[in-house]
Amino acid sequence: MSDNPYKRLAERLDALPNGFPAAEDGAELRLLEYLFTPAEAALAAQLRLTKETPAQLAARLGGDEKSLRAMLKDMAKRGLIAAGRAEGGLGFSLLPFAVGIYELQFDRIDAELARRFEAYYKAFGQLVAVQPAVHRVVPIGQHVEDAKHVRPFESATEIVYRARAWGVVDCLCRRQQALIGKPCGHPIDVCMVLSDVAGAFDNKPGIRAQTREESLATLRRAAEAGLVHSVSNNQEGLWYICNCCTCACGVLRAMAELG
Repeated sequence: MSDNPYKRLAERLDALPNGFPAAEDGAELRLLEYLFTPAEAALAAQLRLTKETPAQLAARLGGDEKSLRAMLKDMAKRGLIAAGRAEGGLGFSLLPFAVGIYELQFDRIDAELARRFEAYYKAFGQLVAVQPAVHRVVPIGQHVEDAKHVRPFESATEIVYRARAWGVVDCLCRRQQALIGKPCGHPIDVCMVLSDVAGAFDNKPGIRAQTREESLATLRRAAEAGLVHSVSNNQEGLWYICNCCTCACGVLRAMAELG
């Protein structure tokens, strides 16, 4: 096993279904080095996909429970790992790099992270190249000529209606492109987060809480701007709607570049 905590974390992330393949020039390591301290990378590499409490982690990995708790809570606050309910209390688990760690940097991304991400993205032409696809595109109540039957869950408006909390954040992809000098004219404040817990986004840094009506208005504004709505490729547990453009967003940019 490598002594480099970033390499261990990169290999752990690449073992997940979303993948995080190594670049020939080590661009993936430089990304992780900017986001994680060595100690944080070493800890994240040992997390499971199921949530464990600090007490459970201390028992499995060793170390002081109080110190582990403080580090885990700080990492979760910065979008580096997931946090939520677990048997025995607050638990923590590993996040994939995308969709996961990267997208949660929406309120922290700066020019340096944007450059490091672009270098990694360019090494592959697309960020997530797994089957089945991580994202799927959904229509907004308009007729689409397609051989597939469009079921109710495929409607972006239905996804919004089913949620109990709504928020909007700036599009990370368009912010990233602007930071490397490639801005586009599409609106940036249209990427949507959803929750089945009422009030989930109240007083959340970086997230502007909305009502259902405001969220539907955001969806309409994105559609009128010619953006395409994509969500994670599952029917249940949808927690975001990305309103994508081919000039900036990773999902559609990859499609355009690959033809």
